[in-house]
Amino acid sequence: MALHKRSKLSSLFANGLTSCCSLLVMAPLSMAFAEESEDEAVVDEEIVAVGSQIKGVNIAGTLPVTQLTADDISATGAVDGEDLVRSIPQIGAVGFTETRGGTTGVNAARGDVSSINLRSIGDGNTLVLLNGRRLVLHPITQTSSIDGVPVTAVNVNALPVAGLERVEVLRDGAGALYGSDAVAGVVNYVVKKEGDQGRFNVRLGTETGTTRDDISVSGFKTFQFNDGATFLTVSGSFDSKDGVLASEYGFSSNEDIRGLLPERFQDDTSGDNRTTLDFLPRLTYDVLGNLQLRPANVVGNQISNPTPTFFGPDQCGDTGIDGNLFTFESDGQLLCLDNDIGSETLDSLEDAIRFNRNEVRTLVPDRERFNFYSYLSHELESGTELYGEFSYYYSETDRIREQPSILSNGRFRVAADYFWNPLGPVGSPNRLPGLDGIIPDEGLGFELREFRPVTLGPRQTTVESDSYRFLVGATGEWGENWSWDTALVHSEANTEDSTSNRVLTSALQAALNNTPNAFNIFSSVNPNDPTSGIDASPADPSTFQSFLTTVVRDVTTTLTLVDFKLSNASLFALQGGDAALGLGVEYRQEELDEDNSSNLDGSAPFIDPLDTSLAPGEVTNPSDVQGSSTRPDVFADRDVFSAYAELVLPILADVPGAASLDAQIAVRYEDFDDVGSITRPKFALSWSPIEQLQFRAAFSEGFRAPNLIQLNSPGTSITTGVDDFATGIALGTGDINDGPANGNYVLTTSGNQNLTPEESENLSFGIVVSPTDDLTITLDWWEVESVGTVGVLSDENESRLDAVLRAQGSFNPRVIRDASTIDPVTNPFGDIVQITRSFENLNTRTVEGVDIQVEYSFDTDIGSFKAGLNGARTLSFDQEAGGDALQIVAAGADLAVLGSAVGSQVEREFIPRWRASGSLSWNSNDDLWGARLFGSFVGKVFEPTITDNGDFFFLETQTRFNASVVRRDLFGEGSSVTFGVNNLTGEEPPVADESFGFEGELHSSRGRYFYLSATYTF
Repeated sequence: MALHKRSKLSSLFANGLTSCCSLLVMAPLSMAFAEESEDEAVVDEEIVAVGSQIKGVNIAGTLPVTQLTADDISATGAVDGEDLVRSIPQIGAVGFTETRGGTTGVNAARGDVSSINLRSIGDGNTLVLLNGRRLVLHPITQTSSIDGVPVTAVNVNALPVAGLERVEVLRDGAGALYGSDAVAGVVNYVVKKEGDQGRFNVRLGTETGTTRDDISVSGFKTFQFNDGATFLTVSGSFDSKDGVLASEYGFSSNEDIRGLLPERFQDDTSGDNRTTLDFLPRLTYDVLGNLQLRPANVVGNQISNPTPTFFGPDQCGDTGIDGNLFTFESDGQLLCLDNDIGSETLDSLEDAIRFNRNEVRTLVPDRERFNFYSYLSHELESGTELYGEFSYYYSETDRIREQPSILSNGRFRVAADYFWNPLGPVGSPNRLPGLDGIIPDEGLGFELREFRPVTLGPRQTTVESDSYRFLVGATGEWGENWSWDTALVHSEANTEDSTSNRVLTSALQAALNNTPNAFNIFSSVNPNDPTSGIDASPADPSTFQSFLTTVVRDVTTTLTLVDFKLSNASLFALQGGDAALGLGVEYRQEELDEDNSSNLDGSAPFIDPLDTSLAPGEVTNPSDVQGSSTRPDVFADRDVFSAYAELVLPILADVPGAASLDAQIAVRYEDFDDVGSITRPKFALSWSPIEQLQFRAAFSEGFRAPNLIQLNSPGTSITTGVDDFATGIALGTGDINDGPANGNYVLTTSGNQNLTPEESENLSFGIVVSPTDDLTITLDWWEVESVGTVGVLSDENESRLDAVLRAQGSFNPRVIRDASTIDPVTNPFGDIVQITRSFENLNTRTVEGVDIQVEYSFDTDIGSFKAGLNGARTLSFDQEAGGDALQIVAAGADLAVLGSAVGSQVEREFIPRWRASGSLSWNSNDDLWGARLFGSFVGKVFEPTITDNGDFFFLETQTRFNASVVRRDLFGEGSSVTFGVNNLTGEEPPVADESFGFEGELHSSRGRYFYLSATYTF
């Protein structure tokens, strides 16, 4: 007997909608609602799998479950996992995406990748399954936008789409059933296992105004053998997409977005995201100190346009050591060498020639992707079924990015006899005139402090990802009422991220000292536009090929799992039906193996032989790659054992005051060999006083174990600056919120093997009203509280913590000071030389929201119509300081110093208060024609970086519409042709304070997109 009876509307949904847009709105809201026949109930029992581990039990009415059937997926024509789930309002910002905010460096998750973030709680808080079992994690981590720590996720683009039977989304905590990572819910992909049919689809698409063209081919086929005892399903897809440069869109063509902002915000310089690390070298000469190379053709803070006027020495400034400026000609333009770094002239100059990196950046990469999936099952004469599956995924993406500038920890010495040195030795062809008696005859060597060699051309990044999954299992019956299922799963994912045209520091230093065939560091400027990253007269390749290299980041993750499940759907009888019991055990092993290039992982560091301040052989920089910090290799693994029990109780049915009353009780124990053990329970209750009305509630405890990178990452180091709050307080020159500058030091960030699992509580209440078979209204309230979320203190907050602890008579051992610099009067504690921070269990996060749904269908003389409205409102998203962060706040630090890690997150950058979608679909009575209109809405969010008199700049709300028309049986039975337009009105994403000018986690960059799809079913 079904735990909850469902309306005819839900049955229609379960049998498959023909409208893509109805799917995307109504699927997230498909649940158990009202009465249906017993035959329909039997079908539904087999459909719903997620939310229960008991075979044959349907609890969709007790829990908020979304279903996308095979017909729904076929109607969408989707080839991406992201295409299937992104438009569901309950899914928040996507942290893993190919256009994430301009973050495209070597430490980012680049390439063909997308993730699921239910409830906006964060990537890694949604468990993704394939046929009810875990999937291997994507090899590359991504930094959390809220907590600043590396998070992991399953790459949904690697999941098969063609041949899926359904996708199930449980929008409720399920740690008691499925274990770690199910804090926000579970997404389960279920493949087609039976039948004797096939489908072939070709889709062509193009975006107006850009170079983006797409083509995809997909198909699946199911076979039956041995009189139906053996089933084989084979599916595959291939798609190719042309990329788009950032310069192709108006909103992303320039990192300076101030002109796109409302007038009142245009004076906020935070909107200028161009980098001050321009193309012109900054040098530190012996005796002279710091000097800045700059073009002479600057008037005020503007570059002369359209053709620069090459001013003479009078306009450039005084010449000679007694003045501020030297002048010389290089690469066809007059340049000034300025040793007055703090001058107003230089400050305005820096603004004038700031580099717009989007001129040479890829926004959307070129991509090719291949998916394959096969499933084989065979039923023995004893009734036992043997089954197995194999899946494979491969993708390649290509993009370009600007050359990096030398970072502070990448500086190195250049000898005085460098061929192009304007202050070189007497006799050098490039020594400036008039230096005799001022500059030594042997010339002056220098330290190259900043330099961006755009003359080399952009970096080129190729990301190849592949994964496979192999499963063997068996299922059968034991005794009269018991069912069992067991399987062994092994899966592996690999990502090789390689970037060519990178600069090797040691080789560059050697090339600069290769006289006279030396690379000219003063040539990386376009004479016609000093702000351009495209050099009009690039250098001779023979002068720079020797110091170019390819940097490779090769990461592999593996998952090996074995489980055994036992269930009884008729354990004992209750008034409402038979109680059901499920028991199970699972063992899994997870591994991560990251192998980086030797010039990046610290095994081949850069040692500056010309730096006499260092001891012979002392490491100058652990990274020998310009523009990249060290990324050490990592190998980590863990073993996890778990056991669970689940009890489903149909307490009452068909009695006065209770058309049905059902309960679910579950508990799960998990033991991690690295972070300990934990036990989590769950309770759910569903009550229908009448068949048209249902109340439901659930309480569960969940958890997320720290990922392997958070636990085991070796220290990565950068050189930066920090304020010394302890010294400021001791000397009376500062307080806990404002301290004196300490200067450069080394910041090291590493994993923490003392981390404990983040523990959570999930509470939800819902009401479902079905006044008629054609109308259903649903309202669900939910709240998730997580304690001990993993975060990391900023370097300044580590310094603040040191001040707090010193006031208590101790100190922060992570803040390392140089005892030799202690002065009781001016420097009582010594200079900070290193901060060794690590990830910590810090804050408490509470998220609360409401889901609202209305579904309506009706028939007319011209066909049937279906309408849907789905809304998700985030009522609150609050983070309270905990751990060491709490100590800082308790000592008087302003909450603002903790950034986005604490306080309300609602409407802040990535978490809109409202997300919604709506649809209207029509199908002709003869089933030959269909049409659909789908709209999605994303609410406003504010940018904390852009303000006007204390008011934040809010990104505009956005509504996009997709429309399509389908003609079936056009070329014979089983054929269909669909013509569609996505982003019907050509809406651009709202402007945001990001490198690409929009929030890629929330909005799509895609403009008006036309597609034509042809499908043949056989």
